[in-house]
Amino acid sequence: MPRAETVVLDTHVWLDVALGRERSIATRVLRRLDRAAVIGTLYVSAITPWEVAMLARNAKLRVSGPVLEFVAESLRETRTAVAPLEPAIAVDAVELPAWEHRDPADRIIVATARHMGAVLVTRDGAILDYAASTKAVRVIEPS
Repeated sequence: MPRAETVVLDTHVWLDVALGRERSIATRVLRRLDRAAVIGTLYVSAITPWEVAMLARNAKLRVSGPVLEFVAESLRETRTAVAPLEPAIAVDAVELPAWEHRDPADRIIVATARHMGAVLVTRDGAILDYAASTKAVRVIEPS
């Protein structure tokens, strides 16, 4: 049986799961997410609710009702916890080795996965390239 694993979902992957768009996620990855959810080790970064609120505000994501209710309900339904933004994560997000990427949300998500010793599920090209070139964070693509 595979060992327990902590998993951090990038915002777009979490939204795929929350909105029922699992077809964009490989079955083997969905199994990993389910195992993590069952044992309570499936997370999103603390910046994810902010990203969701920004998407809704900019009309790139439509939710019925208040955004906070959508986030809370979606977290419950996906059995996903929000990793706290601890000082170590905030500092690591700034000091990530060999990455000049300017998106603070991506930096916080990567730092969260690093801090938790988690695998990050993402299809973000900048993050995947960073992981491949530095081995500073473990990543898997959802598809």
